[in-house]
Amino acid sequence: MNDLRFFLALAHPDRWWLRLGAALAALTLLAGIGLMSISGWFVAAAALSGFGAAIAATRGVRGFALLRPLSRYGERLATHEATFRILARLRVWVFRTVAPLAPGRLAELRGGDLLARVTGDVDALDGLYLRLVTPAIAAACGVIAVSVLLAFTAPLALPGVLALFLACAIGLPLLAARAGREAGTRIAEAGARARAEAGDLAAGLPELKAYGADARVRARLEAACAQWSESRRHLSRLALANAAVLGLAGPLALVTAIALAAAGGAGPALSALAGFAAFALFEAAGPLVQAGEAAGRTTAAARRLRALGEMEPAVCAPQDPSSLPAGSGLSLRGVHFTYPGRSAPALAGIDLDLDRGARIAVVGASGSGKSSIVRLLMRFYAPDAGAIAMDGADYERLDPAAIRTRLALVDQRAELLSASVRDNLLLARPQAGEAALWAALERARADRFVRALPDGLDTWIGEQGALVSGGQARRIALARAFVKDAPVLLLDEPTEGLDAATEAEFVAALEDWLGERADRSVLIVTHRPALLAPAREIVVLEEGRIAERGPAGRLAGSGGAFDRLFPGFAPSTR
Repeated sequence: MNDLRFFLALAHPDRWWLRLGAALAALTLLAGIGLMSISGWFVAAAALSGFGAAIAATRGVRGFALLRPLSRYGERLATHEATFRILARLRVWVFRTVAPLAPGRLAELRGGDLLARVTGDVDALDGLYLRLVTPAIAAACGVIAVSVLLAFTAPLALPGVLALFLACAIGLPLLAARAGREAGTRIAEAGARARAEAGDLAAGLPELKAYGADARVRARLEAACAQWSESRRHLSRLALANAAVLGLAGPLALVTAIALAAAGGAGPALSALAGFAAFALFEAAGPLVQAGEAAGRTTAAARRLRALGEMEPAVCAPQDPSSLPAGSGLSLRGVHFTYPGRSAPALAGIDLDLDRGARIAVVGASGSGKSSIVRLLMRFYAPDAGAIAMDGADYERLDPAAIRTRLALVDQRAELLSASVRDNLLLARPQAGEAALWAALERARADRFVRALPDGLDTWIGEQGALVSGGQARRIALARAFVKDAPVLLLDEPTEGLDAATEAEFVAALEDWLGERADRSVLIVTHRPALLAPAREIVVLEEGRIAERGPAGRLAGSGGAFDRLFPGFAPSTR
């Protein structure tokens, strides 16, 4: 319940829209009660005394008949306006919650599970206000109105009608919530698991088929879907039973109210008025029962979203961050780092300087800690011990977002959005003009193939750049880094998987960019000899420690760690 209260609090800025919607919902219910009760009285009075005696009641019938649809329309406008505003705020809250968790803490979640939380769970909360808050307020107003009406016209019928309504409007929703709690939770969890399995199947289908694992993943997907379907069937059976109870409760209230009103001495017309008022009141019970049926899924969705909010980021911005220093030189001193959930350290006692204009390549076997240095410099993680500084200013005192304005990253995945080439480039600098974009593409040796695309810069390149080749995607990613024009460029295995010719073009583009300004620095993480050409210093890592360092010409042939990585390397191949 605390989770639901947390998300209900998000509605506070739109409380006036919600209040207007609740007031109109109450007015709609009251108009329905008035229409039914006066109609019942009119029919009974006309049957007993003739149409002329009840002619005045027709005005009330017409008035309530007109008021009801108008107030219903206004209620839908107000409540949906409030709901859309609240959902927009909720989605912004989710993004603001998730963004600081990336990439460190989000690695703990499966991609499909995260997608389920930010889409399915958010959608599950869209009826929290429409199905719970508004109907509850309308029902309370209806109970008060009918109680006052019966107290004056048929007091003997009041206790019975009130007891029956409260049983349906409070007892039945509570029973429905209890009966559907586990099914609702299973729907949320099975839906998230199905999305995760479907994502794995779609993303890795070629590899899964190659290793004959697609059937296993498909079986897990089918199991999750079967659990989801069974839980939905359970809720459907519950809804059917509740609908049957409500379908009987309304007529029962009608008969009970008429009988008790007559027993209390009310005339036929007033008995009919009391009976139809009681019958119309039960319209308010339906939405409350539906809220009870959805309580399990809604609560599970709120709990899963709240869990995201309770995750601590791997790196937190300081309360009072210092201003960025004038320079962008980076240094690591005695840095130790172990990834969360692992026992073996990724880095141990690293000392490294990336001064203004430095060109350093970090090499080592897979798992030696090369990429960990980049992640620490990008402030995706914080070191367990030691210090990282920018121009002497401790990273701990600087805003991580501000640090990243001085850095540009190109990693081996070459992450591209499902958007146009232009949109992907503008991620680095939204205000960049078209001339700057083409200049960056030209530096990255990407201008020719981009011009050949159907719509040039505005060509959509697909999910993860699926509509361009791997080499083209890497060059777009490099061009994006050039658009940013940050003083420090970090390259993490940027040519992994590329052929020699494409790799040579990539290296040539990098050297041209570095040669334009002497103050540009680059840190290249690689295990490919071609990428050592731009570097003036090589740092060799083994098991998270620096094994040796120096120019490639001095390290080659020394019989050390460098030679074990690049046997036969000669400076002439740079």
